[in-house]
Amino acid sequence: MTKSPTTAPGEETGVRVTAYGTAQRYAPLADDIVGLVEEIARSDEFILKSRVAALETEVAGRLGRAHAVACASTTGGLLLALKSLGVRSGDEVVLPAYAEWPALSAVVSAGARPVLTDVREADGVLDAWLAEAALSPATRAVVTVGASGPVRDMAGRHGLPVVELIGTRPATDTAAGEGVVQILSFRPEGLLGAVGDAAVILTDDTDAGALCRMLRNHGQDLNTRFLYHHIGYNCRMDEIGAAFLLRRLAELASLLEEQHLLAGRYAQGLRRAEDVRAVHGGVTAFADGYLVRTARRDQLREHLAAQGIETALPRPLALHRQGLAHEQLDPAGEFPVAQLFAAESLVLPLYPGLPAGVVDRVAAAAAGFGSAR
Repeated sequence: MTKSPTTAPGEETGVRVTAYGTAQRYAPLADDIVGLVEEIARSDEFILKSRVAALETEVAGRLGRAHAVACASTTGGLLLALKSLGVRSGDEVVLPAYAEWPALSAVVSAGARPVLTDVREADGVLDAWLAEAALSPATRAVVTVGASGPVRDMAGRHGLPVVELIGTRPATDTAAGEGVVQILSFRPEGLLGAVGDAAVILTDDTDAGALCRMLRNHGQDLNTRFLYHHIGYNCRMDEIGAAFLLRRLAELASLLEEQHLLAGRYAQGLRRAEDVRAVHGGVTAFADGYLVRTARRDQLREHLAAQGIETALPRPLALHRQGLAHEQLDPAGEFPVAQLFAAESLVLPLYPGLPAGVVDRVAAAAAGFGSAR
């Protein structure tokens, strides 16, 4: 399905480099997307039909999980996962203070109270030691952004399930074992891309997988339409999105390899940078792109913009700093590492089809930031 853009973004000095390159990435796919819409219209299949089922089978097989449940969005997937794990009113869910607001809102929508804890300085992932200290008899689950062995081990000792938001980069070593549910995001900016929003819940728990399937479709029985067993949600993946992702999955290995090579070029180019450092190799579940930190983030962003390089802010505020946080957190507390990540993080362009020369140009501009003071 991949077609080469007619012009490469940023190939020449002075040409604007966009943060996600969606226009360049999707323009060559326009005819294919229109063809998918026409094919599905003729088939009279629109929501939760054969292509969604095929996508679930393919994703589960490629990523080594027993069950894959396709749903409409990452936020919806997290809500379904929490409900399938028995989270209800009066429960508490531990989650990192450095996360997207929908993570907190999904916990609240499940009826639970969010309990924030700080993250690790090295990579911004939930700190397992602090998370353990935040547990109480009311704790029902732990949510992380990115996979974390220490968090899994800690939660396992306490008999708690872990829900991992693993971003948009599916990897063949995703298998997580018992007690771990993962949410794989699909959105246009991601590695595989998507037509709209979508996500897949990954689990080895048969009961949790079956319940997620019912809850995403208003709680209907899996075999009999309009027979309801639960108060559920409208969180269903459509056939157009599933068909697009099915075709893209064939390119997964090559896209991951391309991303790995480009990330390596960033690492090499930033090797002598005085003020800019990559977060956990630059490729994380936090953002679509190459994630770096600098104490002078806003100045770096302006420095790059002046050279025609667009960047993105992954999460400009920690959760407890959001305007609505005081309504959901009691007490909100202070989370210094999360605040640092929010203040210092910047996403550099890294996406399929981005020429290696452009990566070198962006890395050189970022590395020269210190000497430009």
